[in-house]
Amino acid sequence: MENKEDKKIQEKYLQQAINELGKGSKLLWIVFSLSVMSSILKSMHTMSYIFIAEIPEYWCHIPELLDANWTAEQVQSISAVDRCLKYDYNYTHLALVSYESAGKHIEGSKFNTSLVSCSSFVFDKSGKSTIVNEWSLICDRQLYRANTYFVYSFGKLLGLGGLGVFADKYGRKKTLIIALILQTIAVPLSSIVPWFWAYLVCELLIGLSIAAMYSSGYTIVSEIANEKKMKILGTVVDAFYCMGTCLLITLSYFITNWRNLQIAMSLFTIPAIILVWFVDESPRWLISQNRLDEAQKIIEKYRKVTISPSLLTESLPLTSLPMEHSLVTEEKHRKNCMERYLGNIGILFTDPIYRKKILIMYYSFFICLMTCFYLVFNVDNFKVNRYVFMITMVIIELISLFSVSIILKFLSSKKTTIILYWIASICLLSMIAIPKENVYMTVGLTVISKLTLSPTFTTNMLFSLKLFPSSVRNSALGTCLLMSQAGSMSAPYLVDFLGKVAPWSPSVLCGVTLLIAGLLCCIVPV
Repeated sequence: MENKEDKKIQEKYLQQAINELGKGSKLLWIVFSLSVMSSILKSMHTMSYIFIAEIPEYWCHIPELLDANWTAEQVQSISAVDRCLKYDYNYTHLALVSYESAGKHIEGSKFNTSLVSCSSFVFDKSGKSTIVNEWSLICDRQLYRANTYFVYSFGKLLGLGGLGVFADKYGRKKTLIIALILQTIAVPLSSIVPWFWAYLVCELLIGLSIAAMYSSGYTIVSEIANEKKMKILGTVVDAFYCMGTCLLITLSYFITNWRNLQIAMSLFTIPAIILVWFVDESPRWLISQNRLDEAQKIIEKYRKVTISPSLLTESLPLTSLPMEHSLVTEEKHRKNCMERYLGNIGILFTDPIYRKKILIMYYSFFICLMTCFYLVFNVDNFKVNRYVFMITMVIIELISLFSVSIILKFLSSKKTTIILYWIASICLLSMIAIPKENVYMTVGLTVISKLTLSPTFTTNMLFSLKLFPSSVRNSALGTCLLMSQAGSMSAPYLVDFLGKVAPWSPSVLCGVTLLIAGLLCCIVPV
């Protein structure tokens, strides 16, 4: 009994010591630096899709005409219906005559000539080398282009789920090391593999490692920093996400080969590898695992104070100890965590009020991230400088990051979410009336939409926290975040397929769904 009381005293003293370290210490700054690097890496690999999967100019390859020294413009004017179809002429015969004679020969016969899909393509060699021209991910194979981002995002889901559970059971540092090992192997490997399927496997592993590293790093910071400090550090970590995008834009501007760009991004893993060797296991996690002596050694290392039994009893009397975080409670929490999590999800769907709330929030999170990523990825359909476009997106993210706290001082998270949804909806629906040639007005409305939507992820999280009691809050928010990830995974398909059918249709779809999301948020019971 006395031993248990000593353990409780030791635990509470250690918790208090961690709170002191969380105000500002070498331990805090080391884990914060690693979290910053994780945010930079996450941003670079997530946004790299825009540059690595860029679609260069291309047209049908007609070897007979090219061998006859026809120019690319001449080949296209004779053969092309669009970039994926060609007229089924006898090109061997046309190659025997001049371009002018061939033009006269086929004049008037186009309406009677069948169309066939291009079997091979020529890509503009003055453009970039991307995965698109590497593996011809166009026309009938354009689905595979969007699949690369889907696989990467699916890897992030696995990293958050699988390695997230691993981190809770075996520790944050072990998870960080595993994630870095995977990243160190997968990123350089993705730059040299000659097969598309192997590249997809690498992207899956990269997504898994990025998510696990970011989640574990952020968790360690939150377990050490006090609440006031965490608000500041969390904002800074998010700001470095934008910094990672800026680094990516700079790299892609100077590195035009996608394989070399992958190698360049892999170099940013080196600072993280160096930092992880200086990172100790989370003392708070060690306490939750009843490994108090190990936690004590880490705290002594950074506080430069040896914690003796007398110091424990003098500094923190047993009678002053709150009991809600005792070792017994932590042990029960560990054993029943998954069972309670699944049980809470069941409660969310069996209770009619909770069910209504959670379904609305699932929809809201899904549409929010789907539209945000669509607005960024839609740069492929704009004939604008993608570097300027992406820098504009970064500036918008920074503005929204620092403005959301100001907005929330005057409006509730619910009202803010609704208003921002409707402004973005109006902008997106207005694009129908803009002529296709007026690209800059369309881009302007896209920028305004992104500016209004960027804060909604934060307001959605705050809104959802108010909707559910603490007993089911973690389960509700966790599954909402999964839905948001699913929304981001669908964005490339909007750009590549719905946009191909009708260029205005993705904007209309997003505008209508945002309008509905705002209406649903109006009726959700708080």
